[in-house]
Amino acid sequence: MDAGRSLRDPRDNRNTDRAVVDRPERAGQITFADAAAQLLDNGYEPIPIKPGQKVPALSRWTSVTIYPRPVLVVTYQAIEAAFADIPNVETAHFNAVAGLDCYNDVSLLISIGRPLPPSQEVEALTGAYFDLVPDGRYRREVAGLRMRSGQVRGLPVLRHEDENAETLRAAICDDELIQVVGRGRGVNRTAANPLEVHVLSDVALPLIIDRMTTWDVERPDVFQHMVLSGVAVDSPADAAVLHPGLFGNANEAKLAFSRSVFKGQNPINTSYREMTLKSAAYRRAGRGRGWQRAWWADGDPQSVRRQFEGMLGDLAEWHAEY
Repeated sequence: MDAGRSLRDPRDNRNTDRAVVDRPERAGQITFADAAAQLLDNGYEPIPIKPGQKVPALSRWTSVTIYPRPVLVVTYQAIEAAFADIPNVETAHFNAVAGLDCYNDVSLLISIGRPLPPSQEVEALTGAYFDLVPDGRYRREVAGLRMRSGQVRGLPVLRHEDENAETLRAAICDDELIQVVGRGRGVNRTAANPLEVHVLSDVALPLIIDRMTTWDVERPDVFQHMVLSGVAVDSPADAAVLHPGLFGNANEAKLAFSRSVFKGQNPINTSYREMTLKSAAYRRAGRGRGWQRAWWADGDPQSVRRQFEGMLGDLAEWHAEY
């Protein structure tokens, strides 16, 4: 039987632990204030995602790291299309997944957002369902997330001050996320076909959490954006030519580099954020040109070299590394 669809007490599926912490931690069920590449308008309604925004890029990067294994992304219907062109990714949206058994072979399930209705809607439903006028409104409180280590760590969440209204909020929001997580059929998995679940939300679910993180840690950096666009380089001038959609000019690229992974050094080798990359050292033709380095995920070295020369001009030298 699918979890979380009965109104007898929807809060059975809600994590009611309270975190005993002096400073609430903002967890890797990423809070919208941190993450959302403005996924929500006024905290509730999804707004369109533009090409290149960071949440789709994060999902794209994550899917590439486990390619060719299948990935399921579940989010708002209004922004589902932003994820549809990512290879090996299937998409679905909230309130349209209950009972589905067609995703039982995915390796990774990513839930983005939460179907939280505005406070006024919950209050109207409470009046209709319980025949009473609820007191209070949404408020922030710190809920506890149970870690696999045995710790309880704090996550700021939105809950309603009225008990009956909170019952309905939990049924609409928390229980739907339980439905989403259940699509991967983790209960039927073994060590041979494990299911990994990423929950990008500020909802405390009754799950055992392996890792909590913040949006600032996980959001795609300039290096990831370049790799996802085909190839990354450590030269700001070359990056501006290769990726005009990411950088307006060489100075803009240099500033982005200084804020990101390079910082005047070269910390990248053949692995970055759980992804194995191919690389090459290259030098453009012309007097005074120094050696630069390139990294990419897909394609043979000669194809990447032709791409370079088509945009940068002839290369004096190109040495691929495997």
